[in-house]
Amino acid sequence: MSDTMQVSGTVQPRAPLQTQSNRNQRTTTGHHGKPGVPQEFVHRPFVDDILVTSWRRLDDSRFSLTAQWPHDHGYFTPVHGHHHLILTGETIRQAGLLLCHTELGVPVGHHFILGDLVYTTHPEHLAVGSGPTRLTIDVTCSRIRMRAGTLAGGHFHMTIRKAGRIVATGYSDVTVTSPAVYRRIRGERLTARRTLGPLPLPVPHQQTGSAKDRDVLLSPTDRPDQWQLRIAPGHAAMVNPANDHIPGMLLLDAAQQAARALTAPQVFVPYAFGTEFRRYAEHDMPCTIVAQRVPSALPSTTTVQVTGSQEGKPVFVSTLTALDGRR
Repeated sequence: MSDTMQVSGTVQPRAPLQTQSNRNQRTTTGHHGKPGVPQEFVHRPFVDDILVTSWRRLDDSRFSLTAQWPHDHGYFTPVHGHHHLILTGETIRQAGLLLCHTELGVPVGHHFILGDLVYTTHPEHLAVGSGPTRLTIDVTCSRIRMRAGTLAGGHFHMTIRKAGRIVATGYSDVTVTSPAVYRRIRGERLTARRTLGPLPLPVPHQQTGSAKDRDVLLSPTDRPDQWQLRIAPGHAAMVNPANDHIPGMLLLDAAQQAARALTAPQVFVPYAFGTEFRRYAEHDMPCTIVAQRVPSALPSTTTVQVTGSQEGKPVFVSTLTALDGRR
């Protein structure tokens, strides 16, 4: 578009929301005195769900952040002694949002459209200890698009380390819209909210790797590879009642639950997770989740592709890969 300026390889420093005198290193105090960041910068209403704890700029396109993963989170519970796979995706999401608001000129209240979220973990470095796992995150921004001095979109590549060892790498692609543009995109669905009705029965939580039945996002159908999305009232991944659509992180969790249910009773603990979001998942439409095994690129691995659809149109497509024979 004519009003979009392409910036190749660099990000111009801009921090209109800066509130602290030390520009190079920013931290705030969170719950129980833990380091944290303002909730509005990572779009999380509960302090205990904030994973990123500080950030600083290295140069025009690189940043260094810190984060910590809880060992006793009420929803993202450890799986076979390792941190939950979704924590990596949520960390990438929060890190990108934080930098957009604090360093890239995006005002709070603008909307983010997530395109791709792709990451690979190293399970040997993801063991859960007796306390929070402290992490560092190296972020490189590229393919930055600016419009009227504000970020319109970009690519965020991240490397997550624990005690200097790489635990995950990944990236996200985002588009940013102003409230006015978002209103035009969403139209009458802008005021859509989740309505509570009879909740279908869940798949047994043992099949999905969930801690309890209320955390299960899948309801069985007459096919072993197909489910209907179900969201219990007060579900931990659906914490913002103001959402006009189903959050992307909830869809990621549904995808990994479907992959586990398809492969049960095999132990399926994915180390790689890639998702392409095609459109918004609407509150007032059934969402069908279908999983299928697909050929793996690497030996001794199992790959599952999960597709979520509404009215026959794909909402998201996820690909998850796990090592075979994991115990």
